[in-house]
Amino acid sequence: MNDSWNPYAQAIAASSARSERVIVSEVDLRKFCTAMLVAYGVPRDDADLTVDVFVQSDLRGEESHGIRLLLQVLYRIKAGGDFPGDRSEIVSDRAATALIDAKRSLGQPVAVRAMQLAIDKARQFGIGMVGVRNANSYTSAKYYPLMAAAQGMIGITYTNSGVQLVTPHGGRKPLVGTNPLSIAAPALENSPFVLDMAISPAMEKIFQAYERDEKIPAGWAIDVDGYDTENPADVLASRSLLPWGGYKGFGLGLAHEILTCVLMGGQLFGGGATGFLPHDGPMNVSQTFQAISIEHFISLEQFKRQMDEALNAVHASGPRPGFDEVYYPGEKGFLEEQRRAREGIPVQQRVVSELNALAAEVQVGPLA
Repeated sequence: MNDSWNPYAQAIAASSARSERVIVSEVDLRKFCTAMLVAYGVPRDDADLTVDVFVQSDLRGEESHGIRLLLQVLYRIKAGGDFPGDRSEIVSDRAATALIDAKRSLGQPVAVRAMQLAIDKARQFGIGMVGVRNANSYTSAKYYPLMAAAQGMIGITYTNSGVQLVTPHGGRKPLVGTNPLSIAAPALENSPFVLDMAISPAMEKIFQAYERDEKIPAGWAIDVDGYDTENPADVLASRSLLPWGGYKGFGLGLAHEILTCVLMGGQLFGGGATGFLPHDGPMNVSQTFQAISIEHFISLEQFKRQMDEALNAVHASGPRPGFDEVYYPGEKGFLEEQRRAREGIPVQQRVVSELNALAAEVQVGPLA
């Protein structure tokens, strides 16, 4: 396995044992992770923003983009790959649009500020669009459109990736990243609609299957020889994921490349970056954030009521055999968030151990 790119190589080399989980309270997790980021030189406000992104992922059951990836951020800050302070610069600011050069600043605070700028512009012009280049990963795509939904708007984001992982349809060599898209819209009585999808399986899910000693579904990835595989170890070696929907999924990923790095002057296909590793290397990510002011079209109440009508229609469609209930996009995440807020957040023991090892270096108390 090529350790020069693989963000999981250290964990794989450290132990062949599958990782068990421990339950951590949301309060304790937030307090510990914020203290860690501050100890690594991140300003307190930025630390709070960053932790909120990761904890929301874990609360909603998106563990592949939760605290396990905060480890990679800490390693990158330590090595110099992510700059702990915000040194981003607004390159252009014209009416409904803006362009930001992140200059390798910590990904989550830059993304939050870019989304808020898009929201502010939408409030004035009806629509706002902000691009970011030379960025680090913002991890959970859904977080940023949900900011717009919370302010009575529709939010949209898409991003390219700092590592080539997805092959063209029928191809063998990875060309684009997983390049996710997320759209969120508010409702009245229902939780917001939120679509969060990559163009392929997430590499983090492959590693989760590896840790649990589970197979992956057929059609997710290929091995080093280009053949379909259900063995996650084969995929960690090949780094080759298949796009959802064949040529349609790959086409969507290429469109995201155009709407991010090509439009924003970033580096095509990540410019040869290899993801979180090496920890001192650039990720070369480009991102786009959009906000649409609903009230520039119809009243917010009318929009929310019709959203409820649409979402309730999903419920009323009724489950087919093998399913207990029909959910609209984002609903299960909100239900899981409520449950984990009450019962605690499951975190892999491996992740806790690594976090505590880093904490000891900077004299932060351990995560219980």
